[in-house]
Amino acid sequence: MNLTALLLLASDQPGPIDNGNDFWFVPAATDYADTHDWVYSIVLWLSVFFFILIVGVMVKFAFDYRRRSNFEAAGQGPTHNLALETVWTVVPLLLSAGLFMIGIDTYADFKTAPANCYEVDATAQKWVWQFDHRNGASDSLVLKVPVGKPTKVTLRSNDVLHSFFIPAFRVKHDVVPGRYGSVWFTPREPGIYQGYCTEYCGTGHSKMNFYVQAIPADEFEEVIAQDARWIDDYSGDRLVWAGARLFARCASCHSLKPGERMTGPSMWDLHASWGKTKQVEVDGKITDVTIDENYVLESIVAPWEKIAPTYLNQMPANFGQQLGAKELDALVRFVRQLDDVVDANGELRDEPEPTTN
Repeated sequence: MNLTALLLLASDQPGPIDNGNDFWFVPAATDYADTHDWVYSIVLWLSVFFFILIVGVMVKFAFDYRRRSNFEAAGQGPTHNLALETVWTVVPLLLSAGLFMIGIDTYADFKTAPANCYEVDATAQKWVWQFDHRNGASDSLVLKVPVGKPTKVTLRSNDVLHSFFIPAFRVKHDVVPGRYGSVWFTPREPGIYQGYCTEYCGTGHSKMNFYVQAIPADEFEEVIAQDARWIDDYSGDRLVWAGARLFARCASCHSLKPGERMTGPSMWDLHASWGKTKQVEVDGKITDVTIDENYVLESIVAPWEKIAPTYLNQMPANFGQQLGAKELDALVRFVRQLDDVVDANGELRDEPEPTTN
């Protein structure tokens, strides 16, 4: 199972991801995106028109007044042309003023969210997004929003500069450490749309993507309510599959394939070393530790305590604080029982249906 399939598993959303097939732009999915494209088209075609006009005049003058063997100097030419000078001063001024008014109106609409927005908090950190809803539902890779209702996303960063971008909605905003920002949008149709971090933020930047799932408004509240209590559906032997869903938050830095090095160690290699000792750095000194439940748990909640040699401490310091006790237990079980849920090629197996008594 590839990363896309893993994301869809995490969001309970089967089906393709709508990235659009247009050569020009990803198809617009909001009214604001239509306005954005209209303004862009005006600026583009005005620029094309004046480029052709100016270059054409330059070529004509270069040809008409090129140096010839029988060249004779003309007399005194005109010093000015009031009508022509008025036209090339007033026309650009009016065009610039018109474009400014259109642009400022569009920008004001982008910056001013309606009062009745559905609100979500988005936290960026190397190299994952965390989306938190007001009812306690949380997801690191899929932002779920209602169709036909404005959604406001409040943005913040836990570490470095990031940037939040959803091409189909034409919204983009830098996410600056120590400051809050926001974007808003109103999806028109149900679907899944791709989002990106578009500010280089380190070695895992290219994997810091996310997805927006637009859900029909009459279904949205029920879906989000289920998301808030999704882990309640897992217990006993099935808790390892909850860990598989939670691992989607870790997939940008950790591989499931044997021997594959990413920002962090391979989960398969960690599982293969279960019960064995390995060397780690503790307070600047190399020491031996046993790979077991306690080591994995400590690596999640206090990743700075024991650093694997040849790796940097790039695990988000507050990652463990974002998880409850049951979620932490699920992740530990996932690593311990990895071969139950992942095949030898590092591909996630299909989750079995829960058995009923």
